[in-house]
Order: sequence, then C-alpha cells, then structure tokens
Amino acid sequence: MASHIRQYEALFLLNPSYATGSWETAKQEVEHILHRANAEILHVRKWDERRLAYEIGGQKRGVYVLAFFKAEGPKVAGIERDVQLSENILRCIVLKAEHLALKDVETMQPQQPVADDHDTRTFRRGGPGGPGDRGPRAPAAAVPVIEEVPEEAAIDKV
Repeated sequence: MASHIRQYEALFLLNPSYATGSWETAKQEVEHILHRANAEILHVRKWDERRLAYEIGGQKRGVYVLAFFKAEGPKVAGIERDVQLSENILRCIVLKAEHLALKDVETMQPQQPVADDHDTRTFRRGGPGGPGDRGPRAPAAAVPVIEEVPEEAAIDKV
C-alpha cells in the first residue's frame, strides 16, 4: 500500500557549541537526516538560540533549527530515530504542516523573549505588597442569623 506524501514542519534543538561553531555544518546535519528519510526539503533555517527551561544533555542553551519538508508518513519515525542517535541534536518535534503555504513558511520569525534571564520564583513568593500580593481581601459576606425559638414558646402558641 502506497503512503501519502504530506507536508511537515520539524523543530530541531541542536547543541549550541556545535551549531554556532559552523552553521553550514549544523544545517548539513539536519538536511542529512531528512535526506535519509527521502524527504523533499522545502525550507531550512536557523530559528533562534535560547536559554533552556531545564538542562538537556548537560546543555543550558540550545539552537533551534526549523525545517519544512514533504515526506511519507512512516518515514517520520525514521527521522526521530536518527535524531536520537545523533550526538549533536538534542531534541526534535515533527508536526503536520499541510495548512501552511511556502510563502508563509519563508516569512515566519521567532517570537522575541520577554526577558532572557526571567526569574519565575519571584512571582511565587507571597507576602503583603510583594509580587504575589493580589491586594486587600474582600470581607466575608454577612451570613443571616436565624433566631432559635425555645421549644416551650413554640408549644404555647399551638
């Protein structure tokens, strides 16, 4: 049974010392993995270099490479396997991208980070006037008080 050729986008996370040393070598590594899967490469570009949220393979930073290609569905598993075997590529995610046209792909730009050395711990700290303070608390709603009638008084009225 013949597989359908679909359009995919892949985001590769590369070791920064490898990718920044020679961009052409890093690009060739990504293209080599895609060619092994008989993929038709539409576009490959260096996306961005960023600090990682947690260490991956002992690395605190990573270089992202965005690639768009056409391939048969079962070949994607081969791409992911080759990434796992590569020492220079830390991670990879492959998604279907049939909704994107080539002109959209070429104009994509990475989102600018708000702050590279953002410390999220300050937002978790509480205390009055601190970053986690939400202002004065609203007073609890008044609960209506129901007066209890002594049993003797209730019996006399009947």
